[in-house]
Amino acid sequence: MLKNKVNTKVLSGFVELLPEQQFVFNEVKNKIENLYKKAGYLSIDTPVIEKSEVLFAKAGGDTEKQVYRFKKGDNDLSLRFDLTVPFARYVTEHYNDLSLPFKRYQIGKVFRGERAQKGRYREFYQADIDIVSEENLSIMYDVDIISTLYSVISMISSLFNLGKFKIKISNRKIWEGFLKEFNIKDEKKYAIINIIDKKNKMDEASFYSELSNIINDDKIENLIKRMFEIKFIPNFGISIPEKYYSDFSFINSNELIKEGVKELETIISSLSTITKNSEVFVADLSIVRGLDYYTGTVFETFLDDFKEFGSISSGGRYEHLCDNYTDKKICGVGGSIGLSRLFVPLIEDGKITIANLNSNMIDVLILPQDESVYNYSLNIKDKVSSSTPCKISIIYEKKKFKKLMDYANKINAKYVIIIGSDELANNTISLKNMDTGKQITDSINKVIEILNKDFNTKG
Repeated sequence: MLKNKVNTKVLSGFVELLPEQQFVFNEVKNKIENLYKKAGYLSIDTPVIEKSEVLFAKAGGDTEKQVYRFKKGDNDLSLRFDLTVPFARYVTEHYNDLSLPFKRYQIGKVFRGERAQKGRYREFYQADIDIVSEENLSIMYDVDIISTLYSVISMISSLFNLGKFKIKISNRKIWEGFLKEFNIKDEKKYAIINIIDKKNKMDEASFYSELSNIINDDKIENLIKRMFEIKFIPNFGISIPEKYYSDFSFINSNELIKEGVKELETIISSLSTITKNSEVFVADLSIVRGLDYYTGTVFETFLDDFKEFGSISSGGRYEHLCDNYTDKKICGVGGSIGLSRLFVPLIEDGKITIANLNSNMIDVLILPQDESVYNYSLNIKDKVSSSTPCKISIIYEKKKFKKLMDYANKINAKYVIIIGSDELANNTISLKNMDTGKQITDSINKVIEILNKDFNTKG
């Protein structure tokens, strides 16, 4: 009788890629990391598991419902749902050892128990950057964050032909000021902001129905509807439709709204200047971000030709993220790129492949023809590996030569080194370029010279 076998299918919402797909994903991750480093951000890492009290101290919104939480002995533990809250703990813990302002980046997995669907996963990679300092953190650091993400997304879009994109920017102070004007308290305020955050993901009837259930005040509900008709004009500020002037007379005297508008104007003006691309940056009051810790600038990024992905990069300003951990006043601004959300669907659909990259999974594959040349092949591998930047591997298979070449093609090897009894006897190797089909037989030193020249490094 056959024993029942365990079902090996991956859990819904979790991802495994094939080697070539993983190679593409890793290459993109490395390119992003290099751009973060170039912009002056320093690498850190934080544990995947945190105390639940640390994460829930400032989670808010719908996040608590999605956290993977469990007990281990007497410890109440959770998997991190983002990289920002653990970073707040990190800053508090290592405060005396950090030089402020501190610019960090972190690329790692986070976990959310939300409904799994294409582009939304329960385990996924985020690529974060943050800047923190004490008290008055210049608004220009918001510009630094968004401009760095702009350079990353521009690189990604160019590399994989993803087309144009928009970075939609707003400021939570505008909505905070609006809601404060009508004495809407925190609990209801955050509920309203969470609904506004979902506006672009819902049909209009459902959005206003949910909004009405929370507000239960026709005047305020109508004003919120009209808020979305207010436009922001660079170098001018907000433009209110003339028919609503009297409804929004409070805007010019509301300090929070005025402050939010000024910050928004500064950011969009600065970004348009340094990137020379004003069309990318758009003011949009429907951008509020659902997490409660945002206090000022908020932004989200959308690909024009891949609207089904939703926001691929987002972030904002937080003034009180560390308040639950320390009495020190620590301010910050950060942003994140959803690596898995963006790249896994594109990779799985074959829209981006290894052909987009100027790189190979394996640069050089050594094919020893029989066991008598194994040791010689190992010696060749060691010399090529230590003298060139090539990724190099040996395959020990007693198969027909055509099968071995098929394997080399399948793993995308740029070169194969063929070693048989003649090469052993003459202390030479045969090198074949898989792109051109050209093959030479020469000394190891000559082959190393060719490989170094091809891979743009000194011999």
